[in-house]
Amino acid sequence: MDRLARALRAALSKSPAPLRAVARAAAVDQSLLVRVVSGERRATSDLCERVMRALERWGTDCAAGASILRRALTRKGD
Repeated sequence: MDRLARALRAALSKSPAPLRAVARAAAVDQSLLVRVVSGERRATSDLCERVMRALERWGTDCAAGASILRRALTRKGD
């Protein structure tokens, strides 16, 4: 599993929001998130940014997850 996928998995596990709600808020297909988290698909920076922004909109409850993604997106390499 790549670094962005690990970060996405960690961010979603920190979020109290259901995966379906995160997918909807991020304007991505729920099945895509499931496949990335399970390792079937590779995470992209665009996907992680969308999820990060969605988590940020929820505020403090999801701040830890958004922070995980922000750090992963600012690191060089993959």
